[in-house]
This record gives sequence, structure tokens and C-alpha cells, in this order.
Amino acid sequence: MTDPLAAIFEARSVAVVGASADSRKRGHQVVRSLLGSAYEGDILPVHPDGGTLLGLPVARSVTDLPCCPDLALVCTRAASVPGVLERCAGRGVKGAVILAVGFDESGPEGEALAREVGAIADRTGLRVIGPNTSGFMNPGLGLNLVGIRAVEVGRMALLSQSGNVALDIITRASAGSVGISLYVGIGNELDVRFHEYISYLETHRASEVILIYAEGFRDGRAFMHAVSRVGRKKPIVVLKGGRSANGASAARSHTGAIAGSYEVFRSLLEQVGAHEVTRSDELLRVGEMLAGQPPFRSGGVVVLADGGGHATLATDALESLEVPLAKLTPATRTRLAELLHSAAAVSNPIDLAGAADRAPAVFARVFQELRRDPECAGVVITGLLGGYALRFTEELEAEETAAAAEIGRLAREASLPTVVHTVYAESGTRALAELHAAGIPVVDSLELACRCAAAAHARRRFMERDASSDSLADVAAEHVGICATSRVSGDAPGTLALTELEARRLLAGQNVPMAPHVVVRTELECERAVAALGGPAVLKVLSATIPHKTEAGGVALDVAREDAADTFRRIVRAGKAFADERDFDAGIEGVLVSPMLPHPALELIVGARCDPNYGPVVLVGAGGTSVELLRDVAIRALPVDGPTAAGMLDDLQIASLFDGFRGSVAIDRGPLVDIILGVARCALENPQISEVEVNPVLVYEGHSVAVDARVFVRDTGPETE
Repeated sequence: MTDPLAAIFEARSVAVVGASADSRKRGHQVVRSLLGSAYEGDILPVHPDGGTLLGLPVARSVTDLPCCPDLALVCTRAASVPGVLERCAGRGVKGAVILAVGFDESGPEGEALAREVGAIADRTGLRVIGPNTSGFMNPGLGLNLVGIRAVEVGRMALLSQSGNVALDIITRASAGSVGISLYVGIGNELDVRFHEYISYLETHRASEVILIYAEGFRDGRAFMHAVSRVGRKKPIVVLKGGRSANGASAARSHTGAIAGSYEVFRSLLEQVGAHEVTRSDELLRVGEMLAGQPPFRSGGVVVLADGGGHATLATDALESLEVPLAKLTPATRTRLAELLHSAAAVSNPIDLAGAADRAPAVFARVFQELRRDPECAGVVITGLLGGYALRFTEELEAEETAAAAEIGRLAREASLPTVVHTVYAESGTRALAELHAAGIPVVDSLELACRCAAAAHARRRFMERDASSDSLADVAAEHVGICATSRVSGDAPGTLALTELEARRLLAGQNVPMAPHVVVRTELECERAVAALGGPAVLKVLSATIPHKTEAGGVALDVAREDAADTFRRIVRAGKAFADERDFDAGIEGVLVSPMLPHPALELIVGARCDPNYGPVVLVGAGGTSVELLRDVAIRALPVDGPTAAGMLDDLQIASLFDGFRGSVAIDRGPLVDIILGVARCALENPQISEVEVNPVLVYEGHSVAVDARVFVRDTGPETE
């Protein structure tokens, strides 16, 4: 079945609505761009004045065109767009690209205009790209609606919410003979959404890798679904703008505070197998690596350098990126020692120690040995390769060029991923041209070269994973609806907190083990309850309006029977004072008494929340009062199964503690997995829940138990916003 977006991106005819004789306007520039880019389809300028433009007849209206175009590029002001779209839909146009600003990014009037355009698209079936977009281009067809000149045709598709970011990437791609297969300026996603573009690119033959610059999503869950489906067929590299935004700035639970929008985005992106970069210069080069080079084989990377400094820095960078170094076989090291002089280092990293200064061909001879070594999964070359003829003597040019060509041939035949860092990356020498022709990325940053190697390594690990582990299962529509329409901060209008007693009952129904408790309402009851425990107790104020009881002075630890009454009075008084200072009703319903449990092996937090962009997610991490400081967490989209929950524990930085670190007891992970699954079920089976957490979970050798619980629900009362 043909993707409906194909009629847009492979349009055989384009109407330019708002065509202009003024060369400064897009309505002129696009017509000129289409004429100059060898577009073979029909170019149909439209303007109320008619006439001609650059030798083409200008129709006064879309309805006056001699044929029905596949696509309309709308270059007119925002206020005129609804009328233009109505005429396009009436004529049978399949798609429209809206360049204008002034829609839902521009206040109430713009929002009303956006709703009108959206309604037209829904009613007529006309697909709309934008508004507030730079357009799109399909260089292979000469279909250039952006106007960027001299665009190289390549293998990488680019989806971007910034025209300037796109211009930067496309310009550098063309200058480096890498090229672009398709570019789409996403704009406001008023109609066509990110996930639909990704779905189209799944079958777009010219696109082997998908690059994405995104700042936000209309439907983050659908975006992740599309990435999880397409990512195994085509690598997807993502640069996220707005990473520093706090998605839950005033959250009343730790889960909300540490699982803000970016944290969720980053975790889910890893879950579905996309590769995230954090710098604009990484997006293009990592994409180039994944497009032109295979994933790493099993084993580690080899650093091949012509100087000790670069060798050391590359080793450090790869280790920081968690890319293993290859342990070369004794046979390989022996052959390298015979090939190189005594000053060279022949383990890993390999340091040619200046041998290439006189004979650049040594690079190819060493590479020949590396490709035979079963432990070599990929190669990072660093130093001066491509510039020896410039640095020393022109007499080296032929030998250096032949060496580069040989490296390209060997890498291709052995499917050995390779990336080159060189001081002369921008010199345009014949040797570098050979590397480019072989699809080997050549960069001027050693750290960027190592980042490319890390991407190829991560791609291998992803492709080895069970496909079911990176797919996002569907959740009930009511979950998505609540997440999308309600704020989830505990301090925000539209949410209510349950008391800890209510939260405990809800979680106990999902078999989440909770520390025993009793609720008391008087000093005498408190004294008797503590005495009945036969040991020290924990006292906590019971209130729906004070979820952070410690902050309010509403928690007391290690309370003895003789101190119970005084402690009861003190924490109740502290809770009321806390509420009075902030002008809300403390609503204290009593005090919850629990036994003081033994010191655990460690403390964890387990929580779930309804993210407004990505739907329901579950979180596990290092817990206790320092949870927001440590921020050692793993996040997955709901629902999750047992193996996924166990994998979350493996992802934590403290994972080694589960296995008996430095002589400590090993911890049974089974009870922790059960708690994660119980919290997840609690969130999924109660769609009104916006946040739920148990923190801390006290972890012992053979069991785990939660000692505190918080639940926030969506207020469905008449005052809910």
C-alpha cells in the first residue's frame, strides 16, 4: 500500500500559491529553485494578478489551474491560509505546505487560526505540512521547496524543527560530499506529525539513515512507536533541543521531579533503539557513520594512531563512551612488531611512532593485519592521514592516496567499521577523497570520531537485542487521553493526593509488600501502638495535603514507647504549622505507626507516572531522601514484563550492589521485579492516577519492602482545569 505522503514528497506537479515577481520573496525563490534543480514535474505559479513568472504562466487561483496539482506550496500570509486550503481541497490537491508563521505559536488569534486549519484538514483529507516550516526538499527528484542551492544527493533523510539547524546540516553534508536524500521542515505539526514522516521514510529507498532535530512532539508516544518499528530497518539519530527544560518543576513526588520530559524522552529513545547525540556537529557525522559503515562486530575497537598524544586521548574518549578496546591476539602483535620499528606500540592503542611520516603506506599494511584479527570489531584512525603530502613533501601524495584507497577497500571487503580523525580533514586532498568514496567518515575532531565509533558499537548491541524488548506495547486510550490533557505536577490544578493509608491500600491490592502499620488518632492510642510493636517505631503524619512529610517535620524515627505521646504531639503540631505558613488546610487525619525496620542493604525508589508527551512510564532508581540528588534511574514505557523490569535493575549505576559488591551479600532481584510490576499494574489499572511511587523500598538479602507510598490522581470534580 502506497504511503499517502508519497504524493507530497514525490509530487509530479506543484502549485506555488503566492508566486511573486519580487526576488526577495519565497513565492519567487521557490519557482526559481524548482527551475534550477532539474525538477521534471509541472511548476504551476498562482497569484491573483496572473501574468507570467520566469517564463511560466501564472494562474489567478488554484481553481483556474489547467490540471490538479499533487502539492500546493502556500506562500501567503497566515490569515489567508484557510481560504487557500479550502480551494486546494475543492480542486483535489493531496497535500499543502504552509510556510507562514502566526498560528498556535502566536497567541489566542493564532491558536484559533490553527484550529480552523486543522478542521479543514480533518474534514477534507488534505494533508498539511507545517505551518511555520521552511518547506521540504527531495534532491533526487529536484523537488526543492526550500531554496538551498547546490544540495548533494545522499543517503540521509533529515527531519528538523529548525530551519537554521537544517541549513547548517545540509550545507555541511553537501560540502563533505555526503548529501541528503530528503529534508522536511516539521514546523508546528498541525496536521502531519513526526511519526508519520518516520513511517514514510521506512519505505523511502533513497534514505538509509534518518536524522532528527526535535524540540517537542504533538504525540510523543506515537513518535516512539514509529521509531521502535522503523529503527531496526534504518538507523535513527536524534538531537533533542530543550533538554534543560524541567518537565515537572513543581512535582510533589520524587518520581515527577526526576522523570521530567527530557529524562523520559532519553530513556524511551534508548528503549526503542535510536541513537541520541547532544551536539549539532554530531548529528551529521554519526548519521554518516551509520549510513556508510556496518555495525561493529563482536570484540572491541582498535585505535590506530601516528602519535602518542592522539592515541592516549582516543583511548580515554572511548572508555568514557563505554566502548571496549580490542585485545589483539599474540599473533597480530607479533606481525605488527615485525612490520614496525622498535619505537612503535603494537598493543592497543597502536602508535606508529612517526613511521607514516616517511611512508604513509604503513597505515594500509597495519590495517591489513587488523582486519584479520578476530578481536578487532572496528577501527578509529587518528593523526595526519590525508595530509602527509601537505605536511612533509608532495612526493608522498601518490603513496598516501593509494594507502587511503586500500584502507577503504579492505574495510569494505571485511565489513569493518572505520572512522578517521585527521588534522587535515578540511584539506580536500586526493587521499581524503578516497576515504569519502569508501563511505568512511573523516572528521577534524578526535572526540567526534570516537562518538561515531560509539554509535556503531551501540548499533550492534541494539541489533543483537530481542526485538520485543524495544517495542512499545499499546496502552488503553484512556491513559493516553489523561496524559495528554492533564498536568501531572502534584502542585498543579487538576490533581489530588491520596493519604498514605489510601495509597498503601491501593498498592497492597497489587501485591506490593508494605511495612506493617496502624493508624492512631490520640496520644494514648499512639503510646499503646508503639508498645505493641515491642521495639522502636516510625511515626508519620497522615495527611493528603502534606505528601512530603519529612519536609514538614511530620516524620519521627526510632521512637520508643515512653516518647510516643510527646512525639505524637510534636509531629502533629509541626504539620499544622507547616500548612499554616503556606496557607492551606493541613487536613491531618491521624498518625501512621510502623515498626522501625533493620538497616537495609540499599534503598530504591519505584514509581510510575503519566507523562503528558509519552504516556505512562515506570521508574526505578536509587532511593531514599537523596533520590533527586543521585538521579540514578531507569525508565521504561508501560506496560512492562518481568524481563524488562529485571533489565531496568541492570541499567542502574548501583547494579553491582545486587551481586554482592566487595563481599556484601547478594540480593535476590525477584522481589524487586515483583514490586516494579505491581507499581506498573497499579498505574495501568487505574487510569485516573497521574503519579504513584513507593520510596524508599528497603532491600534485604532475600526480600524487599516499601515503607512509604504516594499516589496522585486526576481531579475529575467540577473545578478541574
